[in-house]
Amino acid sequence: MKLKELGIQIKKLRKEKSWSQDKLEEYSSITKRTISKIENGFIDEVGIKKVDMILDLLGYEISIRPKNRPKTLEELQDEKQ
Repeated sequence: MKLKELGIQIKKLRKEKSWSQDKLEEYSSITKRTISKIENGFIDEVGIKKVDMILDLLGYEISIRPKNRPKTLEELQDEKQ
């Protein structure tokens, strides 16, 4: 997953929780500016700890999978939601 795709997914997950960027900033202590840059793909590098914290607050975690493998049925279903 590219960083821009990760940002789009984070934004989607945040909106599913009906959280504003301000609320996520409050919970994570990561500035709204940084959150916005992550979500919109305007940041070249972001620390893994920040991404992990944001995903944890949203109820998700980082996982590793082989590159370019076919998506699982579950992954395809998640994309449709």
